Parts: sequence; structure tokens; C-alpha cells
Amino acid sequence: MTPTPIIEARCATRTYESHRGKIHAVNGVNLSIANDECIAILGRSGSGKSTLLALLSGLCEPTSGEVFFAGRSWAMFNPAETNLLRSGSIGLMLQDGGLLPGLRALDNVLLPSVLAGQNHKQATVRAEELLALVGLRDRWDAYPSELSGGQRRRVALARALSAEPAVLFADEPTGDLDGHAAKEVVNIIDRLRNERTTAIVVVTHDPAIAAIADRRLLIEAGRCRDADEEDTLPITPSVPLPPVTQQNQLAAFEASPPALLPSQPGMDGSIFFRTWLPLLFGVVICGAGVALVDGLVALKQEEIVRTEKVKRRLAEEMAMQDLRVDVDDVVTEENQRTTVTVYLQNYRPERLLHVLGPTLDVAIQREGRWDNVSIDTGEAEGRIRAVSGEKTFIPILFTVPDGAYDELLFGYLHVRIGAAMVVSDRADGTGDLFERLDAYYIYLRDPRRTVDDVRRANGWGEKATVPLWISMPSH
Repeated sequence: MTPTPIIEARCATRTYESHRGKIHAVNGVNLSIANDECIAILGRSGSGKSTLLALLSGLCEPTSGEVFFAGRSWAMFNPAETNLLRSGSIGLMLQDGGLLPGLRALDNVLLPSVLAGQNHKQATVRAEELLALVGLRDRWDAYPSELSGGQRRRVALARALSAEPAVLFADEPTGDLDGHAAKEVVNIIDRLRNERTTAIVVVTHDPAIAAIADRRLLIEAGRCRDADEEDTLPITPSVPLPPVTQQNQLAAFEASPPALLPSQPGMDGSIFFRTWLPLLFGVVICGAGVALVDGLVALKQEEIVRTEKVKRRLAEEMAMQDLRVDVDDVVTEENQRTTVTVYLQNYRPERLLHVLGPTLDVAIQREGRWDNVSIDTGEAEGRIRAVSGEKTFIPILFTVPDGAYDELLFGYLHVRIGAAMVVSDRADGTGDLFERLDAYYIYLRDPRRTVDDVRRANGWGEKATVPLWISMPSH
């Protein structure tokens, strides 16, 4: 009896509407992946590789056709089952990393294991081992904004392997990595393939990853087929390439339709000499004196403008990049009174920042809209405060009003904290002023429900950790 494939696509199609008509990002793909198989998906940029990966992993639904996980259509899973799969059976490494900005590297890695009901201590040990595996053990307490793009990608790989998934989906796992780091990531994937306990589906341009795959698939214009040998080997010309000319410089791209090619500009020479040359000569002579004076004045004005631009750019950099604003902690009291603590911090304390406000608000999602709730911020609003390298904490107190709210994760409220402030580099509020409007999102455990209620609603184990709040990326 043939074993049930871990992933199967049956005529899967994903279509998008555009002003030019329908775009078939994935077009009628049939694919079966065994539970111990390593698959590499190849193709040029825009061919549909990432969309196919999203379909196979259940991140998006096919416009037509079906995609199955372990013999069951993704369309048949309810949200609680899907959340449980993504925190346990499925490891996802997205192209942009997808790390939660409010969590440290260690917390990002161990989160799937905790949500899957694993012991917190054991999950932490495994997270540390995985960070060591990807060479980031010493950066365990770094936030995503403090890591390079390649480092974030390695943390994302560690997180994808956290709960020892049945299938790993990885989108460009060696992108943004230098040669040594890319080689280590390839070795990790190769060891995982040799263990034959996890199915691996990798979207890649890297020949090293393609070489270790059991099968290589090529996707072109949304259609998928088995890759030929010449599809995966680099092309080496047998003769020296000709010099780049106007005729061959666009050969790497598709040719434009003839009707769209511009003609070369030109003009009738006789008209130029009889009409325009005398006029131009007179204009040049008359304007030379004026141009000389204007040039001297313009040079001085440009110097002033450049100086002011540099000052403004530095001030804007302070307001938008050096100032960090985020949620620090959330506490719920027995009377259902919730305190969200927001903090301000200057990443470059040698240049003091001054903030008017911030003006804060809290809203909870209900029926797809945001309902503002009454809050108490004490003296936070209406004052100018200096922000240094130490965190400045601002508490926000509120009580969840009665009624039903949207629960994107069962037992958790979708909460938005808004912050509006004016930032200056001067204490008196003069000079360049910049307005910042920020929004921070968290999943807040409904204080009206017990921890056991939340575990049962999500199908978690009896000993699963039920965090009070979970930071979410901006959206």
C-alpha cells in the first residue's frame, strides 16, 4: 500500500486580478511529496515559486484545485487546528524572516514549541541549541531590529526547526548570507535530509541546495515540471562573450513589441542655422553677465541649503530611527484591570531627544473594526520629556468592556495601542519638529476567561504555557 504523501497538490491554481486581466501565479500544479523527501523548487524571479510554497503550506487558499496536508485538504482544517499545525507539525521559514519585532531572538525561536504545549524549560534549551547551530548563540537577547538581514534569516530557520516539524517549508534560506554562512545553512538542511524524519520543501536559487535535493522542480509562468540537468547547472559559455553593445545589452530580457520602441531623436539642420543660431547667440551674450552674478549668489544659497538639509536629515534620523517606542509588559489584575506599559528609549543617547506626549489610545477589534476603550495614562500626555539611553516607562490602564470581541487566536483579544508624538532635538520645542504616529499590536489573553478555557479552546495540552500577551508585527 502506497503511503499517504505529507503534501499533495491537485490541479492547484492561484489567480490574481490586475488592470490587465487575470494573472496565474500558480497554474494547475499537480505535486506529491513523501514524508521523508527533500524537494527544491527552482525558477526565475516572478515565476510563482513563493506563491506555490504559500499554497503548499496552507498560508493561502487556491483559487481552484486542492492542496492536502497528510491526506486532508487544507480547506477542511478549522482555525484552531491550523494554528496547532503551524506551531508543531509545520516549520515555516519565510523570505523576509517574519520574526516578531517585540521578541528577542531566543523568544522568537522558542515560541512555536511553547504554543505547541512543550515544557518551557525544555523548549528554552532546544532554542539555545538551535541558535548555536545557526551561529547566533551569543545574540540570543538581540531584537530583530538589532540583527542584519542574514542574521534574521538564520533565526527564522532556527524557529522553523524549533518544534521538530514533520515538514519544513523554506523560502530562499541562503538569501542575504555570505558564502560561509550559506554553506553552514546548506549543511544543516543536508543533515536534516539525511535523518529522513522531516519532509523539506525549499524555494532556492542556490545550486548547493538544489544539489542535495531528492527532486528538483522548475516553475515557469506558474506551471511546474521536473527540472532537467541543464535547468540546475550554471551556464558557462564555450567562447568569450561579445562586448556589450546597444543591440545586445537587453538580450537577458524579453524584447519589447516593435510599436513600443522609440525612434531616434533628430532635427532638420537647415532650419537650425537659418532661425535658431542667431537667436541663441544673442541670448548667450546678453545672459552671460547675469549668469555670472546669479552663479555666485546661487553657490552661496546652495551651501546654506545643503547645511540646512544635513541638519534636518540628522534631526529626522533621530526622530524616526534613534527613538524606539514599543510595548514593554502587560499585567492583568484580579479585577480585570489591565496595565500595558509602553516605553521610550534613545538608541543614541549622546544626542538627547525631546518628546511632546505621547498621546496614547487603546482599541480592541470587534466585528472587523477597532473599538476604542477608555484609558488612564496619568500625566503622560501634554508634557515634554527628555529621552535618554534608559527606558522611560508610560503605563496605560484600562478595563475590557463587556461584550464579544474578535478572536483571531481563541481566548485572545486583538488589541491595538496607538501612540502619537512630536519629536525635537531641542528642549524648548523649537527647530525641526517631526510627528510620529505608531501602532503596536498584541494578542491579549481575555481576562474574563480562565487559563484552562484558553487551553481547551485551542486544543492545547494541560501543561501548555498560556502567555498573558503575545506581541504582533505591525499590520
